[in-house]
Amino acid sequence: MGPSEAGKQRADRGNASLSDQPSAAPRGTPENPSDAILTIPNLITFARVALIPVFLWLALGVDNIGAAFVVGFVLGSTDWIDGQAARRLNQVSKLGIAIDPFFDRLAVAAAAVVIIAKHLAPVWALVVVLARDGLLLAMLPYLSARGVSRPPVTQIGKAGSFGVMWAFGLFVGAGITNPPTEWVRTLAWLAYFPGVALSYLAAFGYARSALASLRSEPGSAAPG
Repeated sequence: MGPSEAGKQRADRGNASLSDQPSAAPRGTPENPSDAILTIPNLITFARVALIPVFLWLALGVDNIGAAFVVGFVLGSTDWIDGQAARRLNQVSKLGIAIDPFFDRLAVAAAAVVIIAKHLAPVWALVVVLARDGLLLAMLPYLSARGVSRPPVTQIGKAGSFGVMWAFGLFVGAGITNPPTEWVRTLAWLAYFPGVALSYLAAFGYARSALASLRSEPGSAAPG
């Protein structure tokens, strides 16, 4: 076989191997998020965040728990819209992936402030939720310093956050006194316990994923 034929065969094999490789995912999909900022899903997220100070002002500034509950209901019930819009419109972005969980935590913290100020639920119930969120947030700078990306949000984590957000919103609703809404507190507890359980289950999953990434770093000691 001559040199030209051998070279041709090598080239053919190279082309075949390239054709076997999967093509890159389209830009804006979960597998290949874009660098865009002003996308429709991100604008929805920004609009939801803008409602947080309105919620706090209604509840604490003018003492209108009923109106605050309505705003909180909009905040909690639209939690899934930005994610669905991002996937359907192929507008998944790195910014959206980063800020959506953070803003969810911000909404939960705002509801916790109102619940504490109005004595609408036991303090321990809030501490259980906020301690979990605080630990996860405290872990992020360490992972970033080690060059390890944040574990992706799982479906279990989303379900847990959704349950907790609804529970906190219903605790706020239980503060409405005209007409009496004490029965809403029962619904809040029914959402609270599954939401917290799923949130902690997801947190353990995030911790395992982060530890696995840290152990796989070059120079890391192999686990015993």
